[in-house]
Amino acid sequence: MPYEIKYVGDWSYFYVPEIEEMGLFHGFFTALSPVVTVDRTKGRDFLDLFGLKDFIALHQEHGDIVHVIKDGYRPQTGDGIIIAEKNIAGIVKTADCLPVILFEPDFPVASIVHAGWRGTLKGITKNAIKAMSDMGACLDKIIAVLGPSVNGCCYTVGDDLYRVFKEKGFSEKVFKRTNNTFFLSLREANKEILFKEGISTIYDIDICTLCTDGLFHSYRRGDRDKRQINFVSLQ
Repeated sequence: MPYEIKYVGDWSYFYVPEIEEMGLFHGFFTALSPVVTVDRTKGRDFLDLFGLKDFIALHQEHGDIVHVIKDGYRPQTGDGIIIAEKNIAGIVKTADCLPVILFEPDFPVASIVHAGWRGTLKGITKNAIKAMSDMGACLDKIIAVLGPSVNGCCYTVGDDLYRVFKEKGFSEKVFKRTNNTFFLSLREANKEILFKEGISTIYDIDICTLCTDGLFHSYRRGDRDKRQINFVSLQ
């Protein structure tokens, strides 16, 4: 699956050209890019440079709430956004958690969610799929794009989290074990959710935020207060 990095002004981001050609403007910004915050710092620059009318950036809570943006609705908190209007960007911020984009090109409608281990367990990706389906999107036409996150090569967790994921029905593929240490793959966990919901077309930007030092912010590497943004917008 070919993905590329694009440079626009001070911004650099990874994206899938094939998906953009279908009408989905999207990107996973690197640590070198400015941050678009809830209080709209750098927000006007983002809108002007990319030709957008507005953006939605939430106070994230590691939950499972997905908001549908329409008729001027502008929520304040949550971890998932569904866009049904053109030229409005939905933004989630990450620094190891997995950003998941969902897109139905024939409807069209798109979603972006912030899926850390808590959101993954709570089923935020499933909630976004259901909300899109309820709006009229066809499940067999929904495409998923998984952005950069901390991967199973680096994401060490305790056996308590291993047990919780197993109790929730995730398979052994979500973990690997080395010398009594568990490594969690948020990427594989969300792929299992997607497959169970009937989503089979998945574009995977399989880049680890932790071991690609300097390319992305990483909470586990010590970037406690830094985040990169990930966005989606219908063209």
